[in-house]
Amino acid sequence: MAESSPIESIFSCIILTDAMSNRPTDQELRKSYRRLGTISAVAAESDVAFETARRWLTNAGVELQPKGRPSKQAAKLNAAALAKRYRDGESLATIGEAAGVSPATVRARLIDAGVELRPRRGWNY
Repeated sequence: MAESSPIESIFSCIILTDAMSNRPTDQELRKSYRRLGTISAVAAESDVAFETARRWLTNAGVELQPKGRPSKQAAKLNAAALAKRYRDGESLATIGEAAGVSPATVRARLIDAGVELRPRRGWNY
């Protein structure tokens, strides 16, 4: 790896210093995350990259919401009703659209309920 020139080093320090001078305080970050709810929204509001906002929030001690958390609609799903619709021939996509969730969520709930899934059309198992 090539060493950077003194000019490049100075330029890098200026960029890093400038980025750090625009960093909100830990308290401001906590308030923003509570108000906005996502790392992406904090990043957009702060005009920084997602990873920068994530690092700021983590360093500020903010407990970030887990990725892939269930939607409010997913929490209301009735596995028995999903299973009945699926056994009656409806597709995962059709059930998901009607329930306001993704087909992957419907699939996961059916598997958790012990429903044997049909093979996908055109797939040789």
